[in-house]
Amino acid sequence: MTGLRLAGGSILSAAGDAATGDLAIRAGRIAESRPDDEIVDVTGHLVLPGLANRHDHLRSLLPASRAAETLPLPAVVERAGAAGAAATPEHYRALTALGAARMVLGGVTSVIDHIYPVHVPGMIEAAAAGHDDVGLRASLAVGLMDHGHPDVVQDPETTIATVARIADDTVPAERLYLAPVSLRQSSLDVYTAAVRAADRLGIRLYTHIAESAAEVDACVAEHGLRPVELLHSIGFLRPGTTVVHAVQLSEHERDLLATTGTAVAYCPSNHLRFAKGFAPVRDLLDRGVRVGLGIDGMVDGFTEMRQAVYAQAQATGITGALTTVEAYRMAVGGELAVGERADVVVVAQDRLEVQPIADPLWTLVHRMVGADVTDVYVDGTPVVRQRTLTRVSHADIAEQAAAATAAIASACGIDLPPGGSAATPVNPVRSGNRAGSR
Repeated sequence: MTGLRLAGGSILSAAGDAATGDLAIRAGRIAESRPDDEIVDVTGHLVLPGLANRHDHLRSLLPASRAAETLPLPAVVERAGAAGAAATPEHYRALTALGAARMVLGGVTSVIDHIYPVHVPGMIEAAAAGHDDVGLRASLAVGLMDHGHPDVVQDPETTIATVARIADDTVPAERLYLAPVSLRQSSLDVYTAAVRAADRLGIRLYTHIAESAAEVDACVAEHGLRPVELLHSIGFLRPGTTVVHAVQLSEHERDLLATTGTAVAYCPSNHLRFAKGFAPVRDLLDRGVRVGLGIDGMVDGFTEMRQAVYAQAQATGITGALTTVEAYRMAVGGELAVGERADVVVVAQDRLEVQPIADPLWTLVHRMVGADVTDVYVDGTPVVRQRTLTRVSHADIAEQAAAATAAIASACGIDLPPGGSAATPVNPVRSGNRAGSR
């Protein structure tokens, strides 16, 4: 089988070491080079493992504007519920495809996409189709919620039955999670139902937890336990479970995460945006907790790497408390070793703003941005070539997403500022960026 060889690049390992060489891809895996490989010259570029986004909601149902920038998180959740009530499966597909496109163009090859609400038949499948349209490998954390906007809440058993039906058909079972949304939107009965179903179906668990002091206080008042303690009491914490945010943690809760093998998705920019505080990431890592980075509606994975470094310095009062290497390891999804999955990102190093490059890893984490990514391979298949999506048109993705955003905003009674592409859907890109163009 003919392979592909990325030749002459500076290959960055998961440990952050760089060495000039060639990287061969064959049958979706990193392989040994062969004489008949197709050569792609990446001289002068960094070649690194694909970024893994451990938490996001790729459908931005609410239009991004200044109107919501002072809203606290509960108000944002309330507005999102109204937007969800107005959304259709077609909107989900269009907006998920846009989110997936943003991911791969910024070097993300895999994501855990927390999907809710899913009150309309076909919404989960529509989101999966949006990922596939672009070529992003996505795990679906399917939201279970019985609190919130009355038009979007759903009996958890109905959602669980849908997940069981699509497992290994629409989405491989190993890429599915049962995901009670949060203690704000999901009762303890929902969490318990998720645990029972996970045991029965062999599907992993996922949730937002311990985001704020108010959440902790409410949980203690209602249940006599802190949020992570409550999850542990019903068997939610286990290997394969991911908890998102984990900002407000007691010593005991940190121990519980470590001893149960539960993973944490850390979203530093989101925590700063909503004034949630600083997750105790340095301490969690020292206890052996597996921590990965989530973009969670923010800019890109490069931003999250450096935000993690800076936020942990502020949290601990120690410069470099979280090292550049650690932040990088939290961001990448694997290693560029023979036999490993060929999730590969090629990054240009020629911008004047990143010069001079004495330490490629430091420059990548602290100076580079998603727009520096030139080529992306997911399972060995090119999904971005020369900064262009290979499977879909940039113009069509943007136009369909703008139309979906305008339709949802109109249904919710949200006035959009004049001049935005969501207010008047048009083809924002007509510069030859068609699928497969070079």
